[in-house]
Amino acid sequence: MPVPLPLGDVMPAGDLRRRAALNFSRLHDDPFRFEAMIRANTAAEAPGDWIGRAMLGLSVLGQVLQTEPHYLEEIMAKLPSALNARGYIGLLHAAGTADENQVGGHNGLLRGLCEYYLWKRDPRALAVIRSVVTNLMLPTRDLYAAYPDEKLAKLADGRPIGLTVKNEGVWVGLSTDIGTVFFTLDALTQVYTIEPSPELRGLIETMIARYARLDVRKIGAQTHSTLSTLRGIFRWWEEVDPRPELLALVRECYRLYREHAETEHYANYNWFGRPEWTEACGVVDSFLLAVQLWRATGDADQLQVAHRIYFNALCYAQRPNGGFGCDLCVGADGRVLLAPHPKIFEAPWCCSMRGSEGLARAAQFNLMTDAKAGTVWVPFYFEGDYTLRFPDGEIAVRCASEYPHAGWVRWTVLRNTAGTAKQWHFLVPPGVAPRTITLTQAGRTVELREVAGFMAASLTLAVGDVLALDFPLALTVEQPATAALPAGYHRFCHGPLVLGAERADVVGLEAEDDFLALGRGRYQCRRTGTVLAPVDDLTYRGEAEARAHRAQLVFKDGPG
Repeated sequence: MPVPLPLGDVMPAGDLRRRAALNFSRLHDDPFRFEAMIRANTAAEAPGDWIGRAMLGLSVLGQVLQTEPHYLEEIMAKLPSALNARGYIGLLHAAGTADENQVGGHNGLLRGLCEYYLWKRDPRALAVIRSVVTNLMLPTRDLYAAYPDEKLAKLADGRPIGLTVKNEGVWVGLSTDIGTVFFTLDALTQVYTIEPSPELRGLIETMIARYARLDVRKIGAQTHSTLSTLRGIFRWWEEVDPRPELLALVRECYRLYREHAETEHYANYNWFGRPEWTEACGVVDSFLLAVQLWRATGDADQLQVAHRIYFNALCYAQRPNGGFGCDLCVGADGRVLLAPHPKIFEAPWCCSMRGSEGLARAAQFNLMTDAKAGTVWVPFYFEGDYTLRFPDGEIAVRCASEYPHAGWVRWTVLRNTAGTAKQWHFLVPPGVAPRTITLTQAGRTVELREVAGFMAASLTLAVGDVLALDFPLALTVEQPATAALPAGYHRFCHGPLVLGAERADVVGLEAEDDFLALGRGRYQCRRTGTVLAPVDDLTYRGEAEARAHRAQLVFKDGPG
């Protein structure tokens, strides 16, 4: 499979770097200092979650921005003061019992500790990982047989922060973030890649087997927990147990999510069957999972989806202060207007930190390699500097790009010590016909061949060479992405960008209307004067303007 570059070999530039830097700065504000996090409003319901998410965000962004976080060492130094006598956070429950939110909350703590350890190799982090796994996680193995899925649908009154509902069984507390205990697979599978053990393997296999029997739609599962769980199962399939049925489980559950809990701008319903708001946490997981499924299957349609998730859902969810929040579920219940959720403009307890990994991984996914085969994959067109390592040497390139607003991408070769040609594969972006893509190397046209959603060529690069990729991006008319809207609706796109009319009312635009191109993905209807534009720019607005933003994304013929 194509392998993403190490975080230390990527340095984003342009809009992606700006977004990452904004978010990195936000994670240095007061709510993300250790003393605030241990007393936060989620500390009791999801102990360890806020602290771990902050550690994760600071760790991955610190690497791609090549900047040392100011308070990460302080968090690590003070973390032992938050641990109980058994080496984890929160209450000590009787043997043979567990609380779902407590177990689920430690998913964030373990993920943060894992990413910090992989970066710093700090033995203090490994010590806490061991105590959490040994004393909190492993004792739950026999409890999954009694996980009461028949009760879960009755908990469908969750709020932006998951609440604990008392239960009389071995699970003394259940979560209104339905199914959240299973997203601990995301952390546990990562822990296993760092320090495997037969006991941890047994727990992971037990959890996966139990999860495979859940009906996520019937129980109204939280979609963030669903998608994180699938990422954990995918990691297990990729790195430990490549049974086809595990990959099939991930693909099927992701299909259910996309068909039944995804909005017109590629964000998520926070629960199956409850399109009340989106959650940037789930958006990040959906983006990461789409890329992982392309890596596993070679299905470039998954990358097309990933582009649309990133540029519409994730970019819209980022706020001017760098944090991330929740939005309205466009497409559900006939809703055609996109807007930030008025009561959850930012979710600092989860989304603002989860967004960090989405941005860092976007930079990491920009180029991938199959080093032994001498193959380079270009799944995205983000600006920045990237180092590609092969057995015969390395290639360093700098990317400049106007994508997705224009079909203009340039790579300049900064260094090349590799002795042989490499097979380069460039993704055909959404809305682009493959044969309209052109590539030149140092001004000379390169012949391309179409391969599984990519345009490919064998390239021997010299220092100073410029690879120039060009393709036309134009206005396209598409059917709605969701099945929730009645017949007769359509939407307008520019490449991966879903375009909106920024207005508080509803306007009718016909699929056959004539539009004047204004540049950078903006178009004006000649008949009505309505302007369509991308919805990826809230971070370029003031907070008051961003809060008041409204954009119609779906249209029907006639007056509206």
